[in-house]
Amino acid sequence: MKNLITKEDLDSLDYNGFVIKKNVINSETIKKIKSIVLENSEGKGNPDTHYPLRLKSFFIKCLKLDFKRALNSLYLLRLKDKLKLDYHASNIFKKPAELTMLDGYYNKKTSKEILPWHSDQAYSGKKDVKNFQSPDYFFYKFFIYLTSVGPGNGCTSYIPGSHLITYAVRDCIYKKEINYKPFWSISQLLEIINCKENFNLIYNKISNKELFNSFIKKAENCIKNNNDKSFDFHASPGDILIFNETGVHRGSSPVLDDRVVIRYLYKKKN
Repeated sequence: MKNLITKEDLDSLDYNGFVIKKNVINSETIKKIKSIVLENSEGKGNPDTHYPLRLKSFFIKCLKLDFKRALNSLYLLRLKDKLKLDYHASNIFKKPAELTMLDGYYNKKTSKEILPWHSDQAYSGKKDVKNFQSPDYFFYKFFIYLTSVGPGNGCTSYIPGSHLITYAVRDCIYKKEINYKPFWSISQLLEIINCKENFNLIYNKISNKELFNSFIKKAENCIKNNNDKSFDFHASPGDILIFNETGVHRGSSPVLDDRVVIRYLYKKKN
């Protein structure tokens, strides 16, 4: 599916950090993938939510007689090939890219957020970090919805352009121009930006000053009003959200329905 991502989509990914592609997966495939994911335990990050990618991992699964998971992984990898995700990820990065993780998970209907506003590649908010990654190290995620989501109901809300802000912060930290402080959460990120010693150093790295000022206002509003749905969206089963994980995003509460997804994570090849 070489026409999955257009030139306009690539521009949106560069500027906004995300794009949503509608009606990509057909109903029969959605039903099959959903049945695979629902065999896992609830929530992401559990060992059984990940699928093997490399020959060694497949071999280990077979040694453990976990043939079904190996077969399920092959099915999901064939879907990846059918969608030509390797090709599209390389176009997005403008360099050869590789799949580094494939997982599928579900969240039961709840009033609790799946994840609050945060950004990835922010060292998970750790207080003591000794080795800092280059700001050019990050992932693009192909997030395939297998259930309907919407404003305040399980969508992955995303503040447009916020990946450019966090890049500047991570670049300053990596180059030791500012001291590291946790910046995983949106409030921590604003705190490190608004610090008197940091502000101009970060501000000067952002070429689009209007974007910078707009982000500050949007982030402040998200903190004041956690129920704000300005950055939520509707997605149907079979839609794909593609996003730069370093942008500020959250997993909103799936208050109406259970949420079921699969994720393909890509990074630049070494």
